[in-house]
Amino acid sequence: MLFNLRHIVTVTGLTAFITLSGQTVPWVTPSASLNAVPLIINCIPRIDGQSLSEGDFIGIFDDAGRCFGLARWKDTADFRITVYGSDGTTDGFNAGDPLNLKIWLSNENCILEHISQVESDNPLIFSNTATNSINILDYERINVGYPKPEYCLNEKDIRPLLSHPVENLLFQADNNLNIDAETGLIDPVTSAAGDYTIALNSDRCLNSNSLTLTLNEIPPIISMPDTFICGDALTLSVTDGYRSVQWSTGTVSQEVRLTEAATIWYRVTNDKGCSNSDTFQVEKISIVNVDLRIGDADCYEKGRIEIRDQEIAGGRPPYTYKVTNLIDNSEVSTLTELPEGVYSLEIINDNGCALRYPQNLVVRKDCLNDRPVFSPNEDGLDDRYFISFEGSVRIFDRNGNLKRRLTGPVYFDGNDSNGTLLPMGTYLVVSEKGESITLTIIR
Repeated sequence: MLFNLRHIVTVTGLTAFITLSGQTVPWVTPSASLNAVPLIINCIPRIDGQSLSEGDFIGIFDDAGRCFGLARWKDTADFRITVYGSDGTTDGFNAGDPLNLKIWLSNENCILEHISQVESDNPLIFSNTATNSINILDYERINVGYPKPEYCLNEKDIRPLLSHPVENLLFQADNNLNIDAETGLIDPVTSAAGDYTIALNSDRCLNSNSLTLTLNEIPPIISMPDTFICGDALTLSVTDGYRSVQWSTGTVSQEVRLTEAATIWYRVTNDKGCSNSDTFQVEKISIVNVDLRIGDADCYEKGRIEIRDQEIAGGRPPYTYKVTNLIDNSEVSTLTELPEGVYSLEIINDNGCALRYPQNLVVRKDCLNDRPVFSPNEDGLDDRYFISFEGSVRIFDRNGNLKRRLTGPVYFDGNDSNGTLLPMGTYLVVSEKGESITLTIIR
């Protein structure tokens, strides 16, 4: 509360108001009494190293914060302040009580009470007989600020830093900044991005009456849905436009390769250093075991693959199957009508995950194996012969002439190296490992 100090009123029990050159001072002294003592204080008060001006006031307070003396500062050798209480019976000081000095800056209408430096011969205490000798009292303004000049919109609450506690300090800013007026606590999450000036209001002298602070946008992010690794690995990537991308696996790039089921997070950071993140689950679907039987083709029926049972980790039944002929890359729509050849098998989960059986499946033809015969006449019956040998294969006529080179396993169509149909007769098929069969061509 502000009081206008007019004159000393010697009425016991009433408050005394004093007027000094029309100045309004925010302190009030107790009632004047016969126990008032003119106290000589020999000191040089300063503010951040600078001298007081003659329009400023000095008040003397007890430890409870009550003012018992007030005077305008004058730069004189003996500066006197009238204080109250000396006999231990009045509501004032007793001999030996500490004297706390505060300064009111009239031009700025604010109070200084924190002393950063004291140079004295004796402690400043109440005394009727001795001059309190204080060479220097260096007061400091209160510093108010935030730990950093810039923050991101998804950070935790931001608390101001004060060099000294201040009870009556108010913070005021644009409505887009969610700031608590009394504590200065800022909630970035409910604020808008921008550059803000925060006004500070207090009856204490502040180092600055305003602060600047910037809230930066966080980078947009697309939430990753829960997904699965189908087989050995899964590769995921995020779009470009970020300064950096970090994954929980330790990978620092737009793309990550996942091989195991896990809870995965990734964090993106923009040019302002603000980050955003997302977390998702990754499961792994893999073949544990497949119990199957291969039925070879014979002279009358084609081959078949019979799947008796399968164990799929993380699988999603019902399962379907895809069989591909690896020699001519044709897809076979059934497991029960397979011509002789080499096949791959895929087990397809209900969620679309296609797992390849790790081994190739060979369907052979068990028909006249002691005298193999085929008829490449384009009638749709036995037009080609399946050679199951692996690697380089050579075909000779009965005179020992080389007619064809192939790489097995392979279908032999009955043509020579020039694409001309070989005449009927007997031919020797030899592998690089020395395996051989005698093959007869008929028309």
